[in-house]
Amino acid sequence: MSSSDSDTDWSLYPYTPNIPAPIAFSLLIFTLGCYITHQSLFRYKWLHYSFMMTWASLVWTGGFITRAISVHQTQNVNLFIAQYVLILVGPPLFAAAEYFILGRLLAYLPYHTPLHPGRVLSTFFILSGAVETLTANGAANSAGSGRSPDQRAAGLACVKAALLLQTFLEVGFCSLVALLHYRCRTAGHFPRNVKTVCVLLYTTSLMMLLRCIVRTVEGFEAASCDPDDPANAGYCGPVQRNEWFLWVFEVANITVFVIALAVFPPGKYLPRDYRVFLDPMDGKTERVGPGFGKADRRPMWMTVLDPFDFVGIVTERGLRVERFWEGSWPACERSLADGGRTKGVDLERT
Repeated sequence: MSSSDSDTDWSLYPYTPNIPAPIAFSLLIFTLGCYITHQSLFRYKWLHYSFMMTWASLVWTGGFITRAISVHQTQNVNLFIAQYVLILVGPPLFAAAEYFILGRLLAYLPYHTPLHPGRVLSTFFILSGAVETLTANGAANSAGSGRSPDQRAAGLACVKAALLLQTFLEVGFCSLVALLHYRCRTAGHFPRNVKTVCVLLYTTSLMMLLRCIVRTVEGFEAASCDPDDPANAGYCGPVQRNEWFLWVFEVANITVFVIALAVFPPGKYLPRDYRVFLDPMDGKTERVGPGFGKADRRPMWMTVLDPFDFVGIVTERGLRVERFWEGSWPACERSLADGGRTKGVDLERT
């Protein structure tokens, strides 16, 4: 909290906050959110993905709107906390969209998947929910003034735990994409649509990882600070005391993430029907199978608790899945892997 000789001339911000930036980014994110929602909902009909991107865009837009008001009322604690929390929790919500894309990609290539494709979203989303809970609670308890030392320490611990967990998720996510990439290369079938999605996921995951690293550094800076020391007013280190770190590594970085999803919509490269898979023999024909959910012989509760089937690995039984992709299934009229749009009478019933 910056201050001067006057008791009334002080601010909750350790710097003079930028006034036009939150307005500009609120308009940009809202516009991108509307475009992606229309694109994914009406053109490609990716309903769950559309919901996640809309939710994330609204939360982040709300954060920038709140900050745009807060920079004119720099002594308002409630506004300061609200903008801090909303801006901090927005990126993990965008990251949840990645999980849906990866799940659909694994369902498209079921013979290469190391885990149940339908559980990618549930597994990562549960962990992402833990990140959101820790982030929101930690941010609310560590931001602003009037917090006891114990309350502030607990809040910072939650924020650091959330950021470390988010970093772990992104590393695990990127590792899954790399494994899929490797298996496609080894099999000799790596069509352009799959390659585009892999590059997209690599890029967005690395952007999110960069954001997590900078935020984690900020969290450790805050933890090393004495909030009662008038010399620093609760803010220590360059990340906390320089606003440009926020706008470059958090806001601009994740905005490019959102733009990438708008320019390369996953619905353009992957079918909306989870039953459609790529023929492993020619790497071009798309077929309509039963879907991985019906092929996995384990009970649903076990696929949720153990998506990688560690029980099968330990007991040396392997992943208990019916290898439906080796059977004869109807082909789609067109294939995304062959430059066309997936279409066929079998899909019309969905």
